[in-house]
Amino acid sequence: MKKMLLSLATCVIMATLVHAQTEKGDWLVGGLFQLNTAKNNTHIGLTPMGGKFVVNNLAVGADINLDYTKSGTDKVTQFGIGPFARYYFLKNKVRPIIQVDVNFLSTKSKGTGYSSTNNGTNYFLGGGLAYFVNDNVSIEGLAGYDHTKYSSFDGSGGFMFTIGFQVYLHATEMAHLKGQ
Repeated sequence: MKKMLLSLATCVIMATLVHAQTEKGDWLVGGLFQLNTAKNNTHIGLTPMGGKFVVNNLAVGADINLDYTKSGTDKVTQFGIGPFARYYFLKNKVRPIIQVDVNFLSTKSKGTGYSSTNNGTNYFLGGGLAYFVNDNVSIEGLAGYDHTKYSSFDGSGGFMFTIGFQVYLHATEMAHLKGQ
């Protein structure tokens, strides 16, 4: 009987701790950071994102893509912005997610004897897991198909894996931050 009561109490506590971070009206803010260095080659990427849960478990928002790559004397800078949608499954500490996002890109390339600017579109469709470290923070891994097409080049795509984090702000916390 003690074990059954202890198990029941544990379930109630876990259900309380796993507050629905993904309820309608809640917000998420986070992103991805990339750093890759090698001899004569450096890549730095930052993708902040923010969104609002429009219904339970479905967040929509926007992200900004900032990338810088230097290889030898060639330099490429990229700016992208666009919408995303993300859906969370289950109400566990580890939640499966699916995400789709589209970015409208502007890329500037410079090297010895040339300089060019190209505009294009990038999209990502994939899924992964969000591991909730606590009630307000998750670490996540996403894997899926990533495709980029520039107006003056053939498109290219392939498998992409990312690791990032999110901070979840409950609707009541957001109202407090806004002074309501």
